[in-house]
Amino acid sequence: MTLEGLIDSLENLSEFNLEGVYEAVSKSTVGFKDLEKWIDYDYPVSDSYGRKMVHDGGFFEVMVMCWKPGDYSAIHNHGEAEFGVVKVFGDTEHTTFEIVNQKLITLGRTIIEAGTTLEVTPALIHQMGNPRDRNSFSLHIYVNQAAEGNITSGSRIYDYSRNAVLRVDGGAFYLLPESEIKAREPLPEADDHTRQRDLNEAAKRAKAMGDRVEYKRILNETSPVLVEPPSIQ
Repeated sequence: MTLEGLIDSLENLSEFNLEGVYEAVSKSTVGFKDLEKWIDYDYPVSDSYGRKMVHDGGFFEVMVMCWKPGDYSAIHNHGEAEFGVVKVFGDTEHTTFEIVNQKLITLGRTIIEAGTTLEVTPALIHQMGNPRDRNSFSLHIYVNQAAEGNITSGSRIYDYSRNAVLRVDGGAFYLLPESEIKAREPLPEADDHTRQRDLNEAAKRAKAMGDRVEYKRILNETSPVLVEPPSIQ
């Protein structure tokens, strides 16, 4: 199936719901050749990963994300999106979170294999990253059937380096400039494991950006912790 074929199949679904979109994407044979135009690893180091729009269908959008070795998104949800799916083309570290008794905790951290399709629900708080030593990419479809603009607008980034939930309309990047932040909200407390991992990733991004001041500031908030390797799904 070509990319055009996948988009046509989505537009012609009798019921545009999570189950139908998941089935269409998981069964599709869309791959590198179909998405090559949007696979670009020459993005700014300030971007935690590459992010390009492939198709704006009004109430759904198709995007490609690119991941260099060591790239990780910030912890985030998907704002106004009703639901979505993600298909990964390369081993991907996927971490899920939940707010329990006003505390953000890590539910699980796994390596998902290339070709896996994931569901995105309104309740999903997660983080994706590339744990391997080679580039990878992923295909994302987000849906809001009442959309009047950016489908994932108002996404929440749970930013423990800034002690705030950041409301954004763009990528779930670490160390976003103030111009990209729509609003700030109180940040829920996190368990030590979750907080330290988030601070570690923020520090890595600051170091990659050459921002010594921010790197030292974040590093001063971290403490050495033993991080268990992710399980294999």
